[in-house]
Amino acid sequence: MFASVRILTQRQLDKFLQDFRIPSDLHPTLPSKDETIYPFRQGKFPFYTRVCNFATYRVPFSRFLIRVLHFFRVHISQVNPFGLSRISHFEISCRA
Repeated sequence: MFASVRILTQRQLDKFLQDFRIPSDLHPTLPSKDETIYPFRQGKFPFYTRVCNFATYRVPFSRFLIRVLHFFRVHISQVNPFGLSRISHFEISCRA
């Protein structure tokens, strides 16, 4: 089994959050140095930054999106980009 450990520093995470406009009210945190991303802590949403860096992929992260993913018990990597688009459009329509 492959174990992935943290390679980002807090400074790199802060830059990533700023570059990809991930809201701070989602309380993004790094795992401890000896903690793996899976299985992840209860109430946390694991996310690999390499996905964004490699594909310049931007997800409109919001509290609503995270709650939808938790409700359906799926990881963001399991959702089609068109599905993410639908969730975003629904959230925007509700706010309008």
